[in-house]
Amino acid sequence: MSIRLRLEMLSPDYGKQMAAETRKIARAATASVTEAAALSKAEGKSSLAALGRLQHAMYAKVFPGHGDSLHPAAVIGVKVDYASVFEEGATISGKPLLWLPLDNAPRGRGGKRMGPGEFTKNVGVLYSINRPGKAPLLAAVVRETDARAKNAPSLRLLQRGRNPGGRGTVRLVPMFVGVPSVTDPKITDVRKIIQRHADELPELYERNWNELNRG
Repeated sequence: MSIRLRLEMLSPDYGKQMAAETRKIARAATASVTEAAALSKAEGKSSLAALGRLQHAMYAKVFPGHGDSLHPAAVIGVKVDYASVFEEGATISGKPLLWLPLDNAPRGRGGKRMGPGEFTKNVGVLYSINRPGKAPLLAAVVRETDARAKNAPSLRLLQRGRNPGGRGTVRLVPMFVGVPSVTDPKITDVRKIIQRHADELPELYERNWNELNRG
């Protein structure tokens, strides 16, 4: 023998009420993650712009791309492979030396100073200068007057090289200095910015939830 007991305390509209509440929760949650992502991107861009680099590579993508979700998420970062160098710092070693451009080195693509490879390909020959107890140099040969020698040589002057028959004196002008390694310091803190806004999610959610209920 069995006896079945049942107590029905739910109204017929309970399912509809719960569905409406679930939609509000999803809407508040998605709005909160979207806001945190937007704040992170804006502040991250501002931080990078102050350094004069990478601000246009800052991005934020919210999932799902459309509609609301009970489990919204966001991916925020910088679309540059070497961005971690600015976040953490890094030491770059040469094999055996790194050749760093001096102020005399001409600028190439993107307005950056050429490296030795680009220089020899597009400008001319480089000559080694070994200095006991000092960093070695790579230099280019130019013919220039004493007055012209007071400034960095132009790209055209460097391409002329020895320029037989030209005016002035043939000189060796240092273009690059060789060093064993270079340490780039930590100069950005985008991760800290993102984490701070992630920590604000409970407050953002509460505000968005209250606004929905006031409506």
